Amino acid sequence: FTLIEMVVSISIIMMVTILFIANYHSANKRTDLIMAAQNLAADLHFAQNSTLGLTKYNGLLPAGGWGISFDASSSSYTLFADLQDPGVSGYMQYNPDEEGNVRYGARVTQLSDKIKVVSLRTFSGPSDSVGTENLHVNVTFLPPDPQTNIYRVSTAATATALEIKLQETQNNSFKTIRVNFLGLMEVKD
Repeated sequence: FTLIEMVVSISIIMMVTILFIANYHSANKRTDLIMAAQNLAADLHFAQNSTLGLTKYNGLLPAGGWGISFDASSSSYTLFADLQDPGVSGYMQYNPDEEGNVRYGARVTQLSDKIKVVSLRTFSGPSDSVGTENLHVNVTFLPPDPQTNIYRVSTAATATALEIKLQETQNNSFKTIRVNFLGLMEVKD
């Protein structure tokens, strides 16, 4: 075993180690984005199941069911109880003072500082392939079916589908969560 052979062997081992560590960090960041997208989909299912299971908020059944409020300018989203009856002013709208108290069952989920919501795109029908960008969208589930409502806050109108696009800022990778008016959800690449 000569000195040159030993130096070459150590150099090869160092290069393989460096490549492994670099790939590990990159895979770890992708995993964070995948987990954030899956957690968001799970929280949508939780709101839907809370509506189906007649989960109470502050001892009362929420008249408008449970929902999630998204804000594109924030790195968080809120699980809330919609206390307003259908057809009444304020229905499908999130009121943080009344409907977002964590002591009664609401929950605020903070995304990692490396992950952000970059797009909330709503679609008005099957022929709408482009969609409309929104800053604030609420998804609520009304019992007993549960009926899924996708509410565009700025226009006070409903939509048939919502795409939430998450971005991992360091690698610039994306994940999209799609929700439709039937309450079906999918995580897409």
